[in-house]
Amino acid sequence: MGQFQPIFSFAGLLLLFVVITLMLGMQERKRTRAKLLQSLRSGFGKPSAKKTPPERYAQIPQYYLHHRQGFQIDDITWNDLDLDRLFHVMDSTCSAAGEEYLYHLLRTPSMSVRELAFRQDQYDWFSDPANEGARIRLQEILSGLGHAGRYSLYDYIDFTTALGERRNLPHYIAAAAPFAAFGLMFLHTGIGILVLLFVFAWNLRTYFKEKAVIAPYFQVFNYIFRLLDCAQALEKENCPAVREETQQIPGLLRAFTNFRRGSSVLLGSAGTDSDPFGFIMEYVRILFHLDLIKFNNMLAQMRGRQEEIDALLTVTGRIDACISIASWRQTLPFYAVPILEEDASFSARDLYHPLLADPVSNSIEAPRPVLLTGSNASGKSTFLKAAALCALLSQTAGIAPAQRYRADCYRIYSSMALRDSLQDGESYFIVEIKSLRRILVAAEEETDAAVPAEAASGGSERNGMLRPVLCCIDEVLRGTNTVERIAASAEILRCFAGTKTLCFAATHDLELTGLLQDVYDNFHFGEEIVDGDVRFSYRLMEGPSTSCNAIALLGTLGYDRAIVDKARERADRFLQEGTWQ
Repeated sequence: MGQFQPIFSFAGLLLLFVVITLMLGMQERKRTRAKLLQSLRSGFGKPSAKKTPPERYAQIPQYYLHHRQGFQIDDITWNDLDLDRLFHVMDSTCSAAGEEYLYHLLRTPSMSVRELAFRQDQYDWFSDPANEGARIRLQEILSGLGHAGRYSLYDYIDFTTALGERRNLPHYIAAAAPFAAFGLMFLHTGIGILVLLFVFAWNLRTYFKEKAVIAPYFQVFNYIFRLLDCAQALEKENCPAVREETQQIPGLLRAFTNFRRGSSVLLGSAGTDSDPFGFIMEYVRILFHLDLIKFNNMLAQMRGRQEEIDALLTVTGRIDACISIASWRQTLPFYAVPILEEDASFSARDLYHPLLADPVSNSIEAPRPVLLTGSNASGKSTFLKAAALCALLSQTAGIAPAQRYRADCYRIYSSMALRDSLQDGESYFIVEIKSLRRILVAAEEETDAAVPAEAASGGSERNGMLRPVLCCIDEVLRGTNTVERIAASAEILRCFAGTKTLCFAATHDLELTGLLQDVYDNFHFGEEIVDGDVRFSYRLMEGPSTSCNAIALLGTLGYDRAIVDKARERADRFLQEGTWQ
């Protein structure tokens, strides 16, 4: 036995090291979990503190891009309404699936109250302090799902076929070789140790060579394992608020019975950079090629199961997004459950912009299109965005930033924050008329015959008729001269009024208020100049603007008095004589 003493001593020290590592790992996991639970408890109902890296945010639209049907918010409207910022404010999700589903939700407004993603009783359940413990358990499970690196799972799934068929025989030999070398140590200790070191070196080399090929796809299988475990844990919680979602899970998991076998040992991701146990297991996988073997097996089994994976991502993403919206709802100063009814006119009491820290609310009844006038910075653009966001949030999250909101379901468009397109060599005016043209095309579509079948199936139609358009236009045709701008603007806006379109248009051209008064209702925002200071009330008032304070504003902002007086004299002469001098 004496000749084997060094071996037994080495094995004993190794065992002691493993035991100590396990104990340290358990303590670290307890500390990490306690920190997470505290964060989930204190963060609910507070503004989102998430920091999403730009490279990750660029991949968040992938779920949306793979589920495009029916009406979607287009890129122009998304940018006009600053929906990237709204997403970040709303996003307190715990997983990539939740992030991507929330983004998809904001880009896909429902066309019926029956099609809203979530019910109010779901939000109420998660917001109830009595259910805090259950809500935190769900969030803890979703946090375990986490993210698949900086990329979307769909990026990997779409390209797994490029890997082709893969063989496991070389990896089986690599896994068996260390045991053969260890056995050789009992025959000749010195030679056995040398062979063992050589095997480990060879396994390391071949592992990283092979890993470099599959590295972009490796995280996806690790994430799918977590997705399956997450879905199973969510189903076991039996949460009444999301029972409709979780009851789908058992049937979906049955498709992955063989896929999951041995996953917790081979590709378990519980360890972090500060978890000693996870650190040890990572080296075990490397030296014995365990994860490469499992990867090839998984690759063969995953092909043909994309639909089930997508359905599980949808279930987990919906639950995560629902909790996130319930939390965001509590950060609002007030909100209303929207009343969405067919052919209802736009009616809002105390409507406000949800992204402003101290918003001023306004009320409006809009049975027909609206023309807004007023000076710069008086509140016109903010009101346009507030109206569009109220409709969008009502048709997506089922939450209206207002005391009361009643309206139809709309296809929502805007034409506001446009710029020259240097890349396409287009002037501002060309960009603007193209932007308006896309809204006109949508407004003039009357039946689902004008829409591809896949779009009609998405619910943007009602009884063979498309849902009405809600469009918000800021400074119609500002990119051209006054005479042509007024003439063309009047005809374009009148065209909107001749369709089932609710148009909110802001303009500085007071002439339009008279030209369109038979088809548009006039509202305005005003300002006062008190003791040389400009004061805006940001209050919506009926009728067209009657003040002409643009020149007076020059004086309040420090322009030379001579410039102001000469500008006023020139303007008064034009109003009297009709010509510029």
